[in-house]
Amino acid sequence: MQNIQFEASGRSMRWYEWLTGLLLLSLAFGVRAGSVYKCVDASGAIAFQDRACAAAQRQSEIAIAPAPAHAASPQYAIDTRVQRASFREPRSQSRSTHASAYECRASDGRVFYRLGACPRSLAAEGGSASHGKGRGGGNSVSVSGHPVPRDEACSQMRRAGSIGRGGHEFDEHISTYDKNLGRDPCA
Repeated sequence: MQNIQFEASGRSMRWYEWLTGLLLLSLAFGVRAGSVYKCVDASGAIAFQDRACAAAQRQSEIAIAPAPAHAASPQYAIDTRVQRASFREPRSQSRSTHASAYECRASDGRVFYRLGACPRSLAAEGGSASHGKGRGGGNSVSVSGHPVPRDEACSQMRRAGSIGRGGHEFDEHISTYDKNLGRDPCA
């Protein structure tokens, strides 16, 4: 077996060599198949080929339509303002049905905000309700609530300093999942 080694010539192609190569490529891509032949032999077997059939076979020529010319993709006119308005429509409807929120004040001075009704009582700050002497055993504090605009309640719950407010742990929090789905009533 021969060991053939190639060496680089160290020169690039000349302009006329590039032109000749491009011309040959354009001819190769411009060539279309002239015709296709359908050949059927005596046993009924069918073959399609680009050459004429043998003498013992029946031959029929099949015309192939040329490929359609390239066309640009259509530009669909979509009014994005209409889509955005229809997407936000349920959110605005839910806001109108729940027009107010509640500021809840516990008898021990804690203040928290809810988008629904306030609870009637909370566990006392020093203990828990499970250690009480039954119902109303002194381990709970009463809560009163009054309606406030939803925007005010949302801003108080999201306020940077709300973590220092007594009762912040009882604020109604919307999960990230609901926010991502567009079900944030404070949006």
